[in-house]
Amino acid sequence: MKLTFIRVAETLLKVIEARDASCAAHSRKVALLAKIISGEMGMTLKMQEYLYLAGLFHDIGKVGIKDSYLSKPGKLSPAEWVEIKKHPVIGCEIIKTIPGSQDISLMVLYHHERYDGKGYPAGLQGEAIPLGARILAVVDAFDAMVADRIYRPKLEREAAIAELMRCSGSHFDPSVVEVFCRVLPGIKV
Repeated sequence: MKLTFIRVAETLLKVIEARDASCAAHSRKVALLAKIISGEMGMTLKMQEYLYLAGLFHDIGKVGIKDSYLSKPGKLSPAEWVEIKKHPVIGCEIIKTIPGSQDISLMVLYHHERYDGKGYPAGLQGEAIPLGARILAVVDAFDAMVADRIYRPKLEREAAIAELMRCSGSHFDPSVVEVFCRVLPGIKV
């Protein structure tokens, strides 16, 4: 079963790469960082593996979003933003069809929840958000900030760290931010 899951995972990653190579590279970085942070936070090896896979597929739901929204250079309209916010739900629906993927699909579903409850899709708050999703939120945001995006230039690593710290307790779980900022200097990505 594990071998089947790995093969399905490789297939889905090829789907991501076929659509957007930069998204696939981002997903690989998120997966690696998430696995490292989950280990530092004492998660079991099994959960670390699940988190790695969730990192690979956290944005798989973007296959169901119009390219014009994903590659828009300017600000999204409210209607476009509503559509973009559907990608975690679409991703969860894709991933949960794989046997044994319940934990992974929930991390994908909730990776845009905010610690203060102002995230999406469910508005979960604090510890109600699965730890894996809280880790994904931090590493996803960091990697997005340090990469050039069509709608804004990249931030320097130090500025991205400062932004994570500024949003600790509101957007992000403070314990995850603390571990991430402590471990990051020793990580090359």
